[in-house]
Amino acid sequence: MSVRVNYGIGSFGKVVSARLLMGTDIIEGMEALCEENHIESATIVSCIGSLQKSSFVYLVPDETSQINVSFSDVIKKEGPLELIQGSGVVCKRDGGYETHFHGSMSDQWGIVSGGHLMKRGNPVITADIVLAEVQGIQHFRKFDEETGHVQFYPLEHGLQQPRKIEK
Repeated sequence: MSVRVNYGIGSFGKVVSARLLMGTDIIEGMEALCEENHIESATIVSCIGSLQKSSFVYLVPDETSQINVSFSDVIKKEGPLELIQGSGVVCKRDGGYETHFHGSMSDQWGIVSGGHLMKRGNPVITADIVLAEVQGIQHFRKFDEETGHVQFYPLEHGLQQPRKIEK
């Protein structure tokens, strides 16, 4: 088994704790908090709450893909939904934000589902969020030749490429 990693080293800066209010899209709300507080890159430390509805995708087998997987069609679940857990990273892409956010939610019968949540498809009833600014590293999302998908790309300030481990 090989080890292959792209990474950067930085530190946490300011922490923003917030409650998103009814009707706010969860991803747009997090990105607005970052923009308002001049945060370019962040990690989502904690995210719980409830959703009016949800739109998400998850991985499915795909033999035609370079990595033998692709994303499902968008799954839409009507609420109310309990957001059990959400985590991810706030990144930059094409001059704006692109948040990579995964969540688990349960419906009124306790059935759990989740995956990669879509922007503009997850209005909250309420959500408690803690974001931590990442300093010294710029989080990017960009197309990756190896996987054929947009991927996370952490880049330390002052470096042209991420640090690497390959063994």
